[in-house]
Order: sequence, then structure tokens, then C-alpha cells
Amino acid sequence: MENTALMNGTSRGDKLCIQVEDLWKIFGDNVEQCYSPEMRGASKSTILEKTGCVVAIKEISFEVQRGDFFVIMGLSGSGKSTLIRCILRLIDPSAGRILINGEDICSYDEQQLTYLRRKTTAMVFQQFGLFPHRNVLDNVAYGLKVQGIDEEERYVRAREVINKVGLKGWENYLPSALSGGMQQRVGIARALATEPEILLLDEPFSGLDPLIRRQMQDELIGLQAEVQKTILFVTHDLDEALKLGSRIAIMRDGEIIQVGTPEDVIITPSDAYVREFVQDASPARVITAKNIMEQPNVLLYEWQGPKAAMQTFRTTKTNSIFLVSHTGVLLGLVTLERLAKLIRNRGTSLKEALEPDLPTCTADTVIEELFPLAVSTSHPIPVVDEAGRFMGEIYNSTIMISMIQEKESEEETIEGVEKEK
Repeated sequence: MENTALMNGTSRGDKLCIQVEDLWKIFGDNVEQCYSPEMRGASKSTILEKTGCVVAIKEISFEVQRGDFFVIMGLSGSGKSTLIRCILRLIDPSAGRILINGEDICSYDEQQLTYLRRKTTAMVFQQFGLFPHRNVLDNVAYGLKVQGIDEEERYVRAREVINKVGLKGWENYLPSALSGGMQQRVGIARALATEPEILLLDEPFSGLDPLIRRQMQDELIGLQAEVQKTILFVTHDLDEALKLGSRIAIMRDGEIIQVGTPEDVIITPSDAYVREFVQDASPARVITAKNIMEQPNVLLYEWQGPKAAMQTFRTTKTNSIFLVSHTGVLLGLVTLERLAKLIRNRGTSLKEALEPDLPTCTADTVIEELFPLAVSTSHPIPVVDEAGRFMGEIYNSTIMISMIQEKESEEETIEGVEKEK
């Protein structure tokens, strides 16, 4: 019987899409011994020595919100690929629960699993998995064919996603005529064609050249902004995880040792392993404006007159103040020089004293993107929300200090490499 929660795509408005609870995958004959209190606290090597079992994943628990870009990262052998395969039950877990839209898929029969894999989820593998004898259009339409969609409709939908991934004009070519990056686009298009709620990507870009890999990352970010899927993305590359993930789970020896935003992982690593893992990561590419912005001592409001504003300037002994509307929307920056000119000309509106071409940023703008803004103005940079409401300001000195620290970090890394030589 088809599952109601999966068919509806949501579980009564619940924002949780995936919940993994105390998940284990153990290979061996004495699995039950591994769940004892003594073994739960033991390392993988100790468990192997005492029970003969290989623990692939151990006591894994995390949650993924609907629409999240959740990255699972770790070095080779950390268990990340086993974990993502368990979530789709390509590998059956030994213990624990996997809830998708509130239902435990570990209890699903073959018919329910087939529905889950065809309708609710789609997976993209590192090796593309394309049919070499089928052209791009037929490869992309394959999942729709399996679903029983008639030929005309499936080709219409396949062409739509082919256009989305930038392969228009390549519909009739075989995979052998495509580059690695283009083949991976076909894989992503095939996954999107079935309109799944959840996308699982297992190191999809790891076999690509660095330049193509960066391009594919950028394209995936843009695609996610458009389609808003729930994505689980597996990688061993920290820079890729920091670039793509809204949240990151770091794995080691089959366990998750930290889950958090990219900023959490960089700023507050949970232990020495994570600290060492992220030590070469650039904070300027991860830390956002909301972490360094400050609240100004004073604001000007659009209903105030020029002379009242001048009194505020005298009181605060500053040379620029942000002007906001009744609803808190940023209108601009009033400078002392322009205000004085406005008063001399007997002007009445503070909007006439605004600094032209004021740069702004949002709360999620990373420090690296603030560097050119800091160079372009001598004033603080205002932070605004999606509606243009004023949230805070960032001093150029704060940005420049971050730039200097970034440069020092690079020089220390270079010195370290040269010493090793």
C-alpha cells in the first residue's frame, strides 16, 4: 500500500523531513554483543578485536529540516557513504530508526521501499550511473519511464530539467560524447526529473577536475535556490562542505562527532580532531555579517527634520548616521557634511542629505564578500534583511582586521610547508 505521508510530501506541516535515531550498521556474526554498555563506549578496533564485528556506523542521530542542504563529511572510511545508503535502505541498518516525513522506513516492505525510491527520493552517485547506450534525453527520462509516465509527458519533463542543468542541445548525444561535468549534469537532471522531495548525493563531484568541480558546486547552489529540495550531500572535502552546506555533520570512525552550521564548525570545533580538520579553512569564507555586525549608538528617522538631526550629530560627535523609515527600512546614510549643506540651502527632508551609492549587505554575506565593499567606502556597511530593514552595521576596521588575519594565516601555512621541505 502506498504511504500516505510520503504521498502528501509533508507530515502535517512538520518542518522535519528526515530524522535518524541511534542508527547502527555492523558487519559480522556477533552483532548483539556490540550494543552492550561496554562496547558502546569502545573504539572500532576494540569492538573488532573482542567481537569480530566491523562497525561501519555507530549511534548516529541527527535531524534534517525540510529544504536544508545537509552535508555529511569525513575522511575515507569514516562511514559517510554507508550512512547515506542506509538512509535509502540500499544497505539495511543493524539497529535504529530512519524517519522520513514522520514514518520509520526501516519497517517498510519492498513495495513501500519501491515507492519511496521512485517518488520521494532520488540519488546521484559519484560514478554517474548513466546508460551508455541511451542518449541524454532517454537517460533523463528513464526514472519517469519506470514510474509509468507516458512517453510524451516524460520527454516534456525531461527536456525541462535538461534545460535547467544547462544541457539544452545535447539531448540526442550519448554519454560517451560528454565531458565528466556534463555527464554529472545528466545524473542530476535524471534525479530531478521525477520531482523527488529528497535528493541524496554521494560525492558527486569528487571525480571531476578542480575547475569543473567548482563550476558544478556553483550550479548546484543556483539549482537549489530554484528547486528548494531537501539535500543530503556526502563529501570528503572540507571546502566543498563549507561552501554548500547549511548544516554539516562531521564523521569519524563511524560516528558523528559534530553537527552545526559552517560557522559553528569553524568557530567552535567540538574537539581536537575537528579543530585540526578545520584549521586550514578560511574563516573569511564562512563567517557571515551577522557574526561581526554591531548595533549603532543612534539612528535617524525619516520624520525628523534637519535641525533635529544636527543636534543628534552634535550629541554623538559622529560624522555619519543611518536613516531609517517608520518601519525600520534603511533609507541611506546621512553625513554631517551633506546635512550641513542641506541646512544652508534651507532643505527640509533628510533624504536630500543621503550619501549616494551606499553599499549594503545581508546577514548571510560572508566576510570574503565584504572586502571589496570595505575598499569602496569609508563609512560603516549597513546590514539589511530581505525586506530592506536595517539590522546593524559593520565597521571597515573589523573587515580589514579579518583580511589581515587571513593573510597572516596564509603566510603561516606557506612557512610551515617550506620548513617541511
